[in-house]
Amino acid sequence: MAAPTTGTSDPAEGQSATAVAAGSAAAVGGGGSTASPPTLENDPSLPPSLCIPITSSSSVPSDEQPNFIEIFPEEISNVPSSTLSKVLTDEDAPLSIWSDAALMYVQNRSTVSGSDLLQEACKREEAGVSGANNADRVRTLASAGIALLTQVNRGGDASASSTKDAKDIAQRDEDVRQASDKQFNRATKIDGLFPMTWIGRGLLHLTADRVDQAQFFFETTLKQCGQVLPALLGMAAVRYKKEDYAGALELYGRAMALFPDKSGSETRVGFGLACYKLGQVDRAKAAFRRAHAMEPKNVEAMVGLAILDLASMDETAKDYRARTENAIRLLSTANLVDHSNALVQNHLANHYFWKWAPVPGTVSVEAGSNVVTTSQPMNLDTGERVRIGVEGFESYVAEDEEEEDDDDAAAAGANTLRLKDAWNGESATGLKLWKKDYDRVVALARGALNSTTVKEMQAESLFILARVHHIRDEMEQAAKFYDRACKFAPHLAPARFGLAQTLIWDESYDEAAAHLRLVLGTSANATDALAALGLLEAKSGMDRRGAFSYLKKAIDLDPLNPDLVLLEALALQQQEADYSKSLECYRKASVLMESRGTSPPAEVLTNMGVLCHETKQYKDAEEYYARALRTLDEDGAEESSLAIDEDAVRHKDNALFWNYVDAGVRATAKGMVLTVDGPLPGGVKVGDHVKVGNTFESVVTALEGKTMTVKDSFPASAEGTETPEGMALSIKRANKRLRNPASVSVAFNLARLHEAAGRIIAAVELHKTLVKRHPSYVNSYLRLACIARDCGSLKDCSVWLKSACAVAPGNPEVLTLVGNLHLSLCDWAPAQLVFDQLLTQKVPNVEAYSMLSLGNIYFNNLKTPKKYAKHLQHAADFYKRILNKDKANAYAANGLGTVLAEKADLLKAKETFSRVREVSGDAIPDTLLNLGHIYLAQKKHPEALQMYQNYLSRIRDSGAPINSKNQNENESEVLQYVAFAYFDWAKQTEQHNNVKAAPADERYKQCIAYLQMAIRKRRDNNVVMKFNLCMTKLQAANCVLQKVDRGIRRTSKEVQEALNGLVESLPIVEQFHRWKTEGKKIHISTSTLNVFIAQCKSNIDIAKSHLEEEIKKEAEAADIRRLQSDMANRQRRQKEIEALKRQQEEAEREEALEKKAMEKMAKAQGLVEAWEQEARAKKDAAERKKAKKNAKDDAPVAEDAPVFDDEVDDDAPAPSVEETNKALFDDSDDDDSDGELFVGGDVPKDAADDGDEDMQEAKEPPKPSEGDLFGSDTDESDEELVKKSTKRSKDDTDDDAVKGGQTTKRRRVLDDEDE
Repeated sequence: MAAPTTGTSDPAEGQSATAVAAGSAAAVGGGGSTASPPTLENDPSLPPSLCIPITSSSSVPSDEQPNFIEIFPEEISNVPSSTLSKVLTDEDAPLSIWSDAALMYVQNRSTVSGSDLLQEACKREEAGVSGANNADRVRTLASAGIALLTQVNRGGDASASSTKDAKDIAQRDEDVRQASDKQFNRATKIDGLFPMTWIGRGLLHLTADRVDQAQFFFETTLKQCGQVLPALLGMAAVRYKKEDYAGALELYGRAMALFPDKSGSETRVGFGLACYKLGQVDRAKAAFRRAHAMEPKNVEAMVGLAILDLASMDETAKDYRARTENAIRLLSTANLVDHSNALVQNHLANHYFWKWAPVPGTVSVEAGSNVVTTSQPMNLDTGERVRIGVEGFESYVAEDEEEEDDDDAAAAGANTLRLKDAWNGESATGLKLWKKDYDRVVALARGALNSTTVKEMQAESLFILARVHHIRDEMEQAAKFYDRACKFAPHLAPARFGLAQTLIWDESYDEAAAHLRLVLGTSANATDALAALGLLEAKSGMDRRGAFSYLKKAIDLDPLNPDLVLLEALALQQQEADYSKSLECYRKASVLMESRGTSPPAEVLTNMGVLCHETKQYKDAEEYYARALRTLDEDGAEESSLAIDEDAVRHKDNALFWNYVDAGVRATAKGMVLTVDGPLPGGVKVGDHVKVGNTFESVVTALEGKTMTVKDSFPASAEGTETPEGMALSIKRANKRLRNPASVSVAFNLARLHEAAGRIIAAVELHKTLVKRHPSYVNSYLRLACIARDCGSLKDCSVWLKSACAVAPGNPEVLTLVGNLHLSLCDWAPAQLVFDQLLTQKVPNVEAYSMLSLGNIYFNNLKTPKKYAKHLQHAADFYKRILNKDKANAYAANGLGTVLAEKADLLKAKETFSRVREVSGDAIPDTLLNLGHIYLAQKKHPEALQMYQNYLSRIRDSGAPINSKNQNENESEVLQYVAFAYFDWAKQTEQHNNVKAAPADERYKQCIAYLQMAIRKRRDNNVVMKFNLCMTKLQAANCVLQKVDRGIRRTSKEVQEALNGLVESLPIVEQFHRWKTEGKKIHISTSTLNVFIAQCKSNIDIAKSHLEEEIKKEAEAADIRRLQSDMANRQRRQKEIEALKRQQEEAEREEALEKKAMEKMAKAQGLVEAWEQEARAKKDAAERKKAKKNAKDDAPVAEDAPVFDDEVDDDAPAPSVEETNKALFDDSDDDDSDGELFVGGDVPKDAADDGDEDMQEAKEPPKPSEGDLFGSDTDESDEELVKKSTKRSKDDTDDDAVKGGQTTKRRRVLDDEDE
């Protein structure tokens, strides 16, 4: 069931089944149940009255008076138990009447009175004055024990037990159980088989959570006595405790079926609870509704019905408000019936925590104002939360402040109310005002806390109290209540989350993270817990990947929640490398807020401005700061007046804090004189900035009557566009923004932006205005001191620091800056005193910084005579003390690395610096410098140069000095380190003394370049740096002069540069020598200067001779190169001629081939034409032959025909195409071709006859192939191919015919051709 509270959700938690069983047992016991099994009874509808016999004689003066006292059930609640006890004692009533009276109290829900009455009856029984039988005695004792058990876990009256803690209440409950057990023991001694005693013992074990023992007694009762109502209810309670809700439901149903009247409303409540646990919400509501109908004062029924109604409501339904009011009415009625019911009080407290209580009267508001006018006095305390109108504007009541300019309403004595926030809507009147009634919430929660001993319900009450203190910003009290609630109910996630919030406020981040993890253990999708834990993890820097996984999960669960995106932005803001991503998240959150119709708060806009500032987006930063100021503006904050201006803000870059105010007069401009048409306003003075017309601005230098003289002359060029007469005159005046305390931090950030952008004048003006308007704002004093220090004005820096010390004596930031000022001046002793003073304040962050500064002081004084080891040890001790308290302090680790390096333990020092660089992400540039020194000491020159270059990039990007020196001096020192690295690298390279020493010359040049840059960065005439430059030039010259011996090529230019360097260096060193001789302070020994001068002069002479040799060599080399060039040119031309000749020959060959191909094409064309003629001739011959044959068939046949006809027939057919091709191109022998016609050379018998000729005629001529048309790929001509096929004469044919006895058709064709 989703209860309206965030804690326990059961309708009757802690008092449900057990209380039902106990109450029913007392009722049945009071009814006089015996050991025999009960039967169904039909009792009268009206309960019986209590009749007390009158036995005292003094009470009966006459026979006419009645002899008993009758008390009706509806009257018992008006009779105090003490009075009734006295009456029963006086009348010596039997124990049965005592039990009946107690039963009547219990039935009227006065269990305490009934229990007291039964305890008094037990005392009488123990004293032996009752004279009752054993049955009444056992009944009374068992009923007394059961009545005592009904008080367990119910606490007591709030006023009576308000001073008792949990231990006292637990001890009281244990005492009650022991007293109950005592009564049961006495009853058992009288009658060991009395069922009420067994039921009582079952209830005793049930209240002590000994479920198995309770089950034994209830089951024994059911076995021995049958279906007894108290045993059924007790067994149902056992099943409920064991979470066997189906079994409990069956037993409750059986009890209602067997005892529909006696089971009462309590059984229906138990039935409803079991239904609810089984998810049968409708049956549960019906059961609670039936219980409420049977007994309208049944608190558990009212609570269950109200909670289920609240949980099933739809906020969009029309009857939502009516149903809600009905449910709250039920809870309120239940609280009136039983004001000690903790469940009811917790639910009511939670309801009133969220409810707005109307305040009598109406209010009027104005747009942009935080002053509210009320129709009547309203009793509201400072800090109370209020709500105005139906739009839901919420704020807090602020303290009244007297304004300098009282308005008419205040003067008239109107009732006003000042709020923390300004009204963001349009002006309106007659609006209703609501407030939070937290006092009522606290009263209800405290009453619930003192009314129960159930840990879960107490935790709920403590959680509600903690929320009230939390929303009132009483964090310490809230933390205490949250902590107690978590101890009572470790799985109450809202209380644990609230505890984590208070721990974050107390900066106990590790404990807060631990509690947030526990929250996620029970509620894995709690977005607020995920986001808060991610922010804490990111801030600690231990597990950034895990931190952002938490944040991402939270945002994925609720992507449109701007608060989660803001938390992600804050987490990204912890690392400088993530500033850009953080800014993107802020912008995304701003868009989400605007989509919801709300503007981003000033804090968010300020953070966005700071991030733009850090990422050098200065224009965007200024825009965000302006939006933040507009968000914080109060009523009329942008307005200015002509009164004398106290805030001297005039610079154009500070336009957010001033306006031009119309002076109410017209001015005529003539040169630098302005004449007005009326009296000048009284607030105008010399030095004011004025504006004439729309464009002309200047400063007043003199005032006289109606004229004023300004600094600048009115431009003549402006006359064409603006008439110099009758122009409006405006005076520059500051607005009221700097008077708002909430705008101070934004203005300070804007001044810091001016500093970063180089607008120092505007920054100083704004800082001075801040300290004038808010004298206790120390940050501006410190920034003014820093600006003065950076500008070289140490005197002004000291003045501002003294002012800061006067305003905030003992302020750690002020003392820290004072100490840093002494460090910049190398005043070690005063700096040590300041940091020792800071060390005694025990401020966590300041303490670490003080120890770090003291360690640096000792390390910088290692050259103190006879104190090297002592100072080095002191420095190491301070660094170690910091690391012992904070192992993540990278600055202390960096200092410890310098100590290790000083002790020549380079490997450990390098490891330390590398670890610091890895952890800090290059946030400490000094680590880069130290790593460079380590690499240089290890002769790893490229790595050292890389570290030095990275350091230079860092300090140039930051735009501010890293240490106490100014920017140029600091950069000059690092440039010397770079130069020395190149110098040492060149010296190391020269040690090869062969060709491998070639790079040394270039490295000497790099060294010279960096030394020259370092000298230009210095303001003073540094003799040592200039001498080092001259020494480097001398070494570079030696390197050039030795190139020939090392086998390295050199040029005359290199020798000339070396000579020039020597010539430039000699007079400089000679000048140093003269100064040294004159007694000036030169930190170079005379012997060193003499040696340099001697070597320089010697090298100059050698360089001159080398230069002549190099010039001569270069001239000879030039001649050789010229000759080589001419020879190369001739060879190139010869090659070009040969190439041209080859091209011409190739062209001729290609032309011949093309000509030959054309000839072949012509021959092929001729062959084609011949073939066509042959085909036509063959066709004609076939026709003639056919005609001739037909004629022969008609003619007579000759008798003697010759075997062979040697004469050529004119009508013989022409040779075929195939035969012609073979005749032209076939290279085979004629003898072989004859044999190929028939296998074995045998000619068929009919081969020679006319049928063979017919077959030859039927064959079509083959198509000419590519070879037939264009010939073969060889270069042989067609004539040669044709000659290879031998033609046979007639004689040869005849001889062959004689020899072979036969002839072929081909031969006959050839023979015909020959003829």
